[in-house]
Amino acid sequence: MGSIETHRLLAVFLLAPGVLGAQALVTRDPNPPRVAEARFTGARLMKSGIASQFDSLGDVPMGAVGDPVTVYLFPDGDHLEHTVHAKIVRRQRFQPPTSWRAACDEIAHPGWFFALTPAARAPFAVIVPGTFPAPEVKPLPPVARDGAWQFFKRVADSAWDRYRTFLHPASDIALGYAHTDFWTDKDDALWSKVKMFGVRGPGGRTYAAFSFAMRDDYPDRPNTAQTWIVDAWGYPVAMAIGNVDIYGTVDDGATDAVVSSSGLIRWDGTQWQIPHVYSEEPCLFHKVMDPPPGAHP
Repeated sequence: MGSIETHRLLAVFLLAPGVLGAQALVTRDPNPPRVAEARFTGARLMKSGIASQFDSLGDVPMGAVGDPVTVYLFPDGDHLEHTVHAKIVRRQRFQPPTSWRAACDEIAHPGWFFALTPAARAPFAVIVPGTFPAPEVKPLPPVARDGAWQFFKRVADSAWDRYRTFLHPASDIALGYAHTDFWTDKDDALWSKVKMFGVRGPGGRTYAAFSFAMRDDYPDRPNTAQTWIVDAWGYPVAMAIGNVDIYGTVDDGATDAVVSSSGLIRWDGTQWQIPHVYSEEPCLFHKVMDPPPGAHP
């Protein structure tokens, strides 16, 4: 993006709240009180270099003006290569236009815009609250994967029953194709491909974090995309709906925080907190997406 276009976008963001394409609304910072949940969230970079965070109710911004954030940059859109420590210099509330909601099947979400210094750009980037190093990939507890299989299998069995009912295959051959498509030739619903990460938890105990999405994306049905934390024996201790990319862990004091594409998974002193996963984040035209027709930031 050329410098003239960059300056134009920044000028719109910094100087002209309320103007962001047809029917979009950018308002001044309503300054909600700080809440603990803000520690378990994150944002993304848009093409302009401005960070965007979904927050439907507007009460959990990831930080206030002056707060530090860590920006994880993926220069090729896929591999984490650079870490930038920045500060929030401006914050505004964003309400998506009706046209965006229609273009995204009614799942575009309100949120926040943040201007950061130093500014950073990349085809893909994740921003989390606080100052952290690059994430580290730690080894798993030895039996965590084998132990977690029984719980994953229960979810997969339930998902398969719903999927089979939805498809209602007309013949045994069709049923066989559907079964192979869902369970794969390893009969494990892609469990062998789920990447797990070791996590240092409370009391010096080791946990594992992972996320998965099964092949049951179909209309008007829940999608069994989930994110889990399991103990050393594979027993789930925290779960949330939604599939995220996990990049590793960072030192969060006495415990680790898990860096994900939706923010930080953190221990709050009593339990693991997993950030909310929105169903279709590209609707807010993050870096790899163009805005829907009629939206010209």
